[in-house]
Amino acid sequence: MATTETEGTEIRRTTPLPKLQISLALLIFHAEPVTATVIYPFIPAFVRRTGITKGDEKKTGYYAGIIESLFFISECLSVFHWGRASDRIGRRPILLLGPLGLTFAMLAFGLSRTFWQLVLFRCAQGVFNGNIGVVRTFIAEITDDTNIADAFTLTSLMWTVGLTIGPAMGGLLSEPAKRWPQIFGNAFFTENPYFLACAAASVFAFTAFVPSFFFLKETLKPHINTNPNREPSEDDPLLADQNTSGQQKKAPPSLYTIVTSNPPLRRCLVSHAFHSFTNMSYNVLISLIYSTSISNGGFGLSPYQIGVILGTFGVSNGILQLLIWKPMLKRIGPKNMFILSYTFHIIRVFLMMLSRIAVARAGKVDWFVWALVGIQMAASTLAATAYTSISTLIIKASPQDVLGTVNGIQQMISSGLRGLAPTVASSLFAASLALDWQLFGSAGGLCRYLVDVLQIFLIGSGVWYSLRLPQYRLI
Repeated sequence: MATTETEGTEIRRTTPLPKLQISLALLIFHAEPVTATVIYPFIPAFVRRTGITKGDEKKTGYYAGIIESLFFISECLSVFHWGRASDRIGRRPILLLGPLGLTFAMLAFGLSRTFWQLVLFRCAQGVFNGNIGVVRTFIAEITDDTNIADAFTLTSLMWTVGLTIGPAMGGLLSEPAKRWPQIFGNAFFTENPYFLACAAASVFAFTAFVPSFFFLKETLKPHINTNPNREPSEDDPLLADQNTSGQQKKAPPSLYTIVTSNPPLRRCLVSHAFHSFTNMSYNVLISLIYSTSISNGGFGLSPYQIGVILGTFGVSNGILQLLIWKPMLKRIGPKNMFILSYTFHIIRVFLMMLSRIAVARAGKVDWFVWALVGIQMAASTLAATAYTSISTLIIKASPQDVLGTVNGIQQMISSGLRGLAPTVASSLFAASLALDWQLFGSAGGLCRYLVDVLQIFLIGSGVWYSLRLPQYRLI
C-alpha cells in the first residue's frame, strides 16, 4: 500500500473485489475465531475431567487460565515468523498451512485425556492461528484504495460471525451422549464428550483449506536488489538465489529497522497496543462483573443471560460493520474513525461502572440497569470498529515489500497483550474488591470501582496518543 497520500486525488470508480480470492481469504479468516472460541463453554469442565484439580473447584479457573495464556503466548511467538516467512516464500503456503494445522490440532484437542495434552494442542492452535496477519496482508495486496474498505468490512463481519458461532457451537455440541443418547450414546462419545464440538470446529478449518489448496493464488511479487555495486557481506548465503538477469533478491530489513525508520508506522503500532490491551481487559471484566454476585459489586447474572447479552452484541456489531463502517471510513478517514471508535470505549466502561452503582443501590438488576446495559452494548458496537480502523492505518503506513512482516508485528503485539490483559484485569478486579471489603466491609464502598477508573484513565491515554496518528484518506 502507498505510504503517502495527497489531497485532491483524482476520483476513481470503485474497483470490484476479486470474488474468488476474497472469498477464500474470508474462509481462512473465519476459521480462526471459530477454532479459538469453540472451547470457551466447556473448557472448565474439560479441565476438571482431566483430574488436574484433584476435586478442588477453586483451582479450575487457574488451570483454565494457563491454557488460555499459553494459547496467546504461542500465537504471539509465531505471528512475526509467519509474516516474515510469507515475505520470503509467499503468502499461499503460509495461508494453506494455517487451516490445515488447525484441523488436526482441534481433533487432537478433542481427544485429549490429560491436562498437559490440552496444553500441548492448545498451544498448537495458537501457533496455527498466528497466520491471521498474513490473511490481512493477502487482502491488502488484492485490493486498492477504492475497495479496501469493502474488504475489511467483510473481514470484520466474518470475525464477528466466527466469535458468535464458536461459543454457541461449543456449548451446543458438548457432551452429546447426554443430550442425544439415541445417536451419540456410544462409548466413544461418552469417553470423549467434547470431541464432537472440536470436530465441528475442525470442519470449518478444513473447509477453508480444501478450496484454497486448488484456487488460492500467490500475491507476493518478487523484490530484487538492482544495485550491482553492493559488496557481499558475511551474512550472505554462499549460493544466493538469482533471477534470470543474475540479480540477487533484496535482503529483508530487520524488525528494528522496520519499526524505527518509519515514525507513522510506529505511532500506529503503539495505538494498536493501547487498543489491544484495553479492549481485551474490557472483554474479561464484562464477563466477571456480569457473573459476580451483587454483594460483591457485580450483576449476579446467569451464564444464559450473559450469553444473550453478548450474542446480541455480536449480531448488532456485524450489522454495523456491514452497513456503516465503510461509508464512515471513506468520509472521515481511518484516523478519525479510530479516534471516534476508541472514544466509545471510554463511554462503555463509564456506563458499566454506572450500571454497577445502580445495581448496588437497588439491590437488583431492574429496568433502569437493563436500559444502561442496552446503551452500553450500543456503545460497544460503535467501539468495535476501532480494530479495523487501526488495521487499515497500519497497512497504509507500511512499505509494500515488508507488508507481511508488519502485519506479523501487529498480530504479535495483539496476541502478547491479549495474553497479558486477562491476568492484569482480573487481578485488579479482585484487588479492588478485597480493598473495598477491608475498608467498608459488607456495606460496600467506592473502591470496588477502582478497576473501572483505571480502565478509563488508560483508554483516555490511548485516545490522547492516537491524536498523533498519520492522516490518510481512502479514495
